[in-house]
Amino acid sequence: MKKLILSLLVSASLMACTNPTAKESTSTDENSSTVEHIYKPTYADNVKIGDQKNVLLAEQLHQAMFAKDFKTVADFLVDTVVFNMEDGSTLKGKTAVLDFVEKNFSQINIKNFKIVAIFPTTGDNGHQWVHIWDEADVETPDGKTTKFQWMDAFRFENGKIVYFNGFVKSPK
Repeated sequence: MKKLILSLLVSASLMACTNPTAKESTSTDENSSTVEHIYKPTYADNVKIGDQKNVLLAEQLHQAMFAKDFKTVADFLVDTVVFNMEDGSTLKGKTAVLDFVEKNFSQINIKNFKIVAIFPTTGDNGHQWVHIWDEADVETPDGKTTKFQWMDAFRFENGKIVYFNGFVKSPK
C-alpha cells in the first residue's frame, strides 16, 4: 500500500511539473503587422532583421581598429564611404576616414570593450544596416582612462561599409 501511495505521489508530482497548455512560439514575422505611424518615417519603414554576416564584419572592423591594423580597416570601406561623426562633422571618402581613424586610434588603447547590443536590419528600401550599442574604457597617452558608450550604425553594400552614423557619450 505504501508503494502504491508513493507511486501515485511521484506520478502526480511529475504531471504537475509539465505544462500541457504550453503555447508554440511564433516568429516575429507572424505576429507583426504594418502600423500607421504617428510620425511617418522618411527613410525606412517596416524594418526587418538583416544579414548576420554583416554583424561579423562590424565586429571585425572594431577588432582591426583596436589592434591598430589600419590596412585591414581600409579593406572594410568603399572608396566613397561617408562617416557622420558624433560632433556633427562629416568625413567623405576612404582617405579622409582612414586619416581620422589612424590619427585617433593610434594614440589610444581600448580596454574592457563590450557590445551591449548588436543587430542587423534591412529596411523596406533594401539598405542593410548593423546597429551597435557598445562601451569601453579609453586609455589616453597620459595613462588616464575614461569610460565611453557609443551607438553606431553601419550601412553595408556587398560586404563593405558605405555609410556610418555615430553617437558617443561619457557617462558620469
